[in-house]
Amino acid sequence: MTVIAALLAEAVLLGGPLTWWLARSVWAGRHPQTAIRIWHASAVGVLVSLATVLVLAAHDVWEHAMVWLFHADKPLIHAAYGGAWMARGIGEAALLVLLGGATAMAGLAMRRALAQRRARDRFRLTVDTDGEATDDPRVRVIDHDGPAAFCIPGTRGQDRIVITSATRALLTAEQLAATLEHEDAHLRLRHHRSILTAEVITTGFGRFGLLRHYAEQVRRLAELAADDQASAAHGRLTVAGALLEMGSAVPTAPKANGMPALTGPDVAGRIRRLIAAPVRRRTPTPVGLLAPVALLVALVAPSGLALAPAVLLMGTAHQARAAAEHPTVGSRVDSRL
Repeated sequence: MTVIAALLAEAVLLGGPLTWWLARSVWAGRHPQTAIRIWHASAVGVLVSLATVLVLAAHDVWEHAMVWLFHADKPLIHAAYGGAWMARGIGEAALLVLLGGATAMAGLAMRRALAQRRARDRFRLTVDTDGEATDDPRVRVIDHDGPAAFCIPGTRGQDRIVITSATRALLTAEQLAATLEHEDAHLRLRHHRSILTAEVITTGFGRFGLLRHYAEQVRRLAELAADDQASAAHGRLTVAGALLEMGSAVPTAPKANGMPALTGPDVAGRIRRLIAAPVRRRTPTPVGLLAPVALLVALVAPSGLALAPAVLLMGTAHQARAAAEHPTVGSRVDSRL
């Protein structure tokens, strides 16, 4: 029971206070791509912790595995993991919940991924047919009165960056180049995958208060990361100028739902950020290590909590057998235990 309570506490900590702090931390805005990875690591930690809880709830299967793996005494293992509170059948119910939840989340992810892929394929066909080709085979210009710039992710050779004729007329050559670099950064960093993952998990857990701001923050950080990539190539003031021109235009741009666009969330905040602070071309090594360390902890901590009682009881089966065969030795073993 103690192990399960610790795992639930870990899931709540990773999905609640930690994400609350991460959503409000200043350093995340300075290193957005690293922050995205840490958000993903937090989500992995929550998922692994809850999955481990359900596996532990299926105590019969788990206890047999621990007895076999660590040669521990079965009554002691049962007392550590199950105890009198575990009713018969709860293990099977827990496994059904685990399988049902995993199936539902996988189905939701598949439906959304297929829906977005169909929308991108339809839009790609439209821009390839009606759009104006440019020197870059990935870039298309569509005739529209509203300024817009967005990308259409796809497999190799199928990525597209789309701008409208109004965008080309509105922006300077340098601003237009920065805009294209911004969209290219979305494609290189595969931000659409990060956003889809965050949306699916937030849909499943946000209503319970876990990872509530996951999708919102990943979308915001993806735009900051793309801004930084464009600023590194063309200057932050150029990117800020492009954002200001595009954000100030009349909002009659074509719809590009689910496709990363230059005028994404919080345009005003992004402009202030670009003007106020220089872009870091490289993430400092200590900050860059945060994401892999966070992911490692998220993966190892639940397993460590789950295995700790079994490790502490390692070899007790041999001691119990020795006590049964040699009562005198058994009394000394019992006194030590």
